[in-house]
Amino acid sequence: MSPYPWPEAFRDELIRFPGRLQALLAAELAAGNEILDVAGGFPAAPIGGLARLKPPSSTRSPDAADGLHPRRWPNWSTETGVTDPDEYFFVLNPPLAGAPDPDMDQIRAQADRPRPAPSAPSAPPGPATALERFEASMLIDYEKWHDGIGYDLDALAEAGATEKAAIEQRLISRGGRDWRDIEALAAVGTGRAREALRQAFAGGGIEVQMAVLRHAPDVVTDEQRTAALVEAFRVGQFFGGLAQALDLAAEFHPEPVIEALFRGALERAGENAVHSAALLYFIYGKAKDPFDWDHRPFYLEFNTERESDRIGAFRRLCADVGVDPGRYSVRDV
Repeated sequence: MSPYPWPEAFRDELIRFPGRLQALLAAELAAGNEILDVAGGFPAAPIGGLARLKPPSSTRSPDAADGLHPRRWPNWSTETGVTDPDEYFFVLNPPLAGAPDPDMDQIRAQADRPRPAPSAPSAPPGPATALERFEASMLIDYEKWHDGIGYDLDALAEAGATEKAAIEQRLISRGGRDWRDIEALAAVGTGRAREALRQAFAGGGIEVQMAVLRHAPDVVTDEQRTAALVEAFRVGQFFGGLAQALDLAAEFHPEPVIEALFRGALERAGENAVHSAALLYFIYGKAKDPFDWDHRPFYLEFNTERESDRIGAFRRLCADVGVDPGRYSVRDV
């Protein structure tokens, strides 16, 4: 299940894209870009896929350390884009206006680009215990990282008492570093695991706290949950816990959380303000989803650096939901 609210026409294809390409596309949509089209089975069915942007990507720095590979294809109708390491999925920019047709030297050079040699088939793995399977799943490679794959919870469920105790100790010793540890500790569910979750929440950053609220909300109080969400909306980044906070606040939004969302819509930059406004529309019954695509043109008005435009959008938001903008010291500009 993708965490992003894709347009209905493209949803089935986009949820198959690697996590980092999905994140790039979500950032582009929040910045006001459009997805021109999406195609599956590219470059070779049944795997792969491409998404074409209109206009070119503006949110990704050319030297971004996100694991994506910039590419230029002189023999394709599209000049530039990025791909996953396996080169199965692509996000493409529109063709450059007036770009010259490729010559045969360019086409041959692209076709002759060295490709990794196929690895020799390995012998079938022997039977593994539940403990061995779980420990193997804790080795996070690039694919698991950018696709958001957690630990092997099926192996955890099948583990015997001795194995489960060893897994519990391994997880506790890690100190709840990220959401995978939190998810697994919640699945363990013992008194020691729950105490480790409380400690992780108390000492962790926004991402860890949001993971605790998602997987083990009963280990914290409502006051702690509220304070964590307010802090996420105050300083969190979209791919650093804020997206998870938005999901959680769609169901849990006491008054301080709603106040923080209004502040986010008025004061936060870019996509943070866009999604704060969208969630407020949903909470007040003006939208059918936490990010309702029918209202997307209005939400995008919050993605501006012009103070007068932002205040104008904020005043309309307040009017639509019946809230006095004066509560937030809004002034005419």
